[in-house]
Amino acid sequence: MDSFFSNQLLFGEEILNSLHIFAGTWLDRFMLTITFAGSNLFYTMTLPVLYWCWDRKKALYTGAVFLIAMSVNDTLKVLFSHPRPDPERLLPGIAELTARHRPRGPGFPSGHTQGSLAFWGAITYMARNRTVTVASALLIILVPYSRIYLGVHYLGDVIGGYLFGLLCLAAIIPAARFTEKHYRAFNTAILTSAVIVIPFIIFIAVPGDYINTTMGTISGFMTGALMAEGRIAFNTRNRPRNQIAKTVLGLSVVAALRFGLKRLLPGVPASGFFIYWLIGFWCSLGAPWVFSKIKGLQGDVGVL
Repeated sequence: MDSFFSNQLLFGEEILNSLHIFAGTWLDRFMLTITFAGSNLFYTMTLPVLYWCWDRKKALYTGAVFLIAMSVNDTLKVLFSHPRPDPERLLPGIAELTARHRPRGPGFPSGHTQGSLAFWGAITYMARNRTVTVASALLIILVPYSRIYLGVHYLGDVIGGYLFGLLCLAAIIPAARFTEKHYRAFNTAILTSAVIVIPFIIFIAVPGDYINTTMGTISGFMTGALMAEGRIAFNTRNRPRNQIAKTVLGLSVVAALRFGLKRLLPGVPASGFFIYWLIGFWCSLGAPWVFSKIKGLQGDVGVL
């Protein structure tokens, strides 16, 4: 790996200087907006809305691909522990952006790149819609470029993110479909216990700065989805104003859990896992149950 990371084309600041487009502060603001579309906060808001307002099964697959891809990315960052670009070797204009927006932690592989490919690739596969495909392709290109533009990732970090994101996408969707096809052969109580225990064991055993949040979300979301199946009268289809109402109500609780519990449980061991478990559980069970009890938010009533 030493020869790989010493490659100046892949891991040199000069290539970042040459790939940067100097077009003024408007482009800086645009790239910051694009890079937000690859942030954890963006996905924390978007995945629940897809589950509540688009399609539960497709959103579940997309969430599984994305969350597992980010868990893999988190672990790889810790294992490789490769530094990010040095701001002192970047041209003026890039260095200032890097200093202001440089995230903590190692750089390889790029999490924004891996997450964007996994998330938007899964959306494209599930939607099978030309407009969605074009929009997804643009984000899969622009989000990684925004990281190079900001000087927070090397070109090699982005290429690594693409590679591992593609591998996750190719492996997880078939695995999810196989699991869906055969899971009814197992007792629901056993499955529920497994989706609680296994992610917690992975959180304890696998290195990563954010493994607690991804594993907590997966565990809570899957637990809620299993418990909700066949029990909650709720349909994602609804009028636009009611979709907005669901989004505002649902995300208000997500925000309260994410920021409120963080203040109540500072420094508590496993608090991140617990908080994100509750967020996942709220998204797949709590929010649909609340929607099913409010006239107008039920949609064309069906059964989960």
